This record gives sequence, C-alpha cells and structure tokens, in this order.
Amino acid sequence: MGLDLGQERTRAVRALDNLLARIEEAQRDLEQAQARLEGLIPMRVVWKKKTCGKDKCRCTRGALHGPYPYLVEHREGKKQEHYLGKGWSPPEGMIAPERFRVLMGEFRERRARLDRLLDRLDEAIEVMRRW
Repeated sequence: MGLDLGQERTRAVRALDNLLARIEEAQRDLEQAQARLEGLIPMRVVWKKKTCGKDKCRCTRGALHGPYPYLVEHREGKKQEHYLGKGWSPPEGMIAPERFRVLMGEFRERRARLDRLLDRLDEAIEVMRRW
C-alpha cells in the first residue's frame, strides 16, 4: 500500500492553516499586551523590531524579532532611547513599578509564544522544501 499524496497534502495544508491561525491569534494577543503597556507609560514609547545577527535565523529573511519597547527622551537637543526591558524600572512616581513588571512579563510571554510559533512555521517550511 503506497502513500496517498493527495491525502498527505490535505493534512499538511490543514496543519499549516491551523498554525497560521495560531500565529495570527498570537500577534493579536501581543498587540493587546503592547497597548496595555503603552497605556501605562505616560511618555513616548517606540517599538522596534531587530535582527539578531545569526546567519540562518528567520530575521535574515525579514521576520524580525520583537517588537521591543524603547522610551524616547530628548535631552540637550539629542534624542535618547532607553530599552524598557530587563533592569529598567520606572522612575519614582511615574507609574506603579509592580504594575509595569506584571504587564511587561505578560508582554514577554506573548512575544515568546509568537516566536515559538514562528519557529514552528520555519521548521514546516524546511520540511516542505525537502519533500
């Protein structure tokens, strides 16, 4: 009994559709977590996507990592950006530090979930190329 390529193709398409739907859901969750963080910080925040520098990473093909939040300040006519990640704590009286940590943790979890799903999509693409 041979392999039914039509049936395998249907299963693969269904699995990819499911994965893409999960990626879209994860992107919406990440955008909501980002909006909650933006609503908490009364200063200008920019969100940047970055490359990591690894040759075979998906970011070299355009699927950048992030977004990562940066606080924008202007001092002495110069623009300064401060990464709002590990080690950053809001200035006293600006926002509730505990609330910031909770929302930042939520944001990181959602970004990590999206990254894992995108990694699975990369794996699926590689399998299909070899097929």
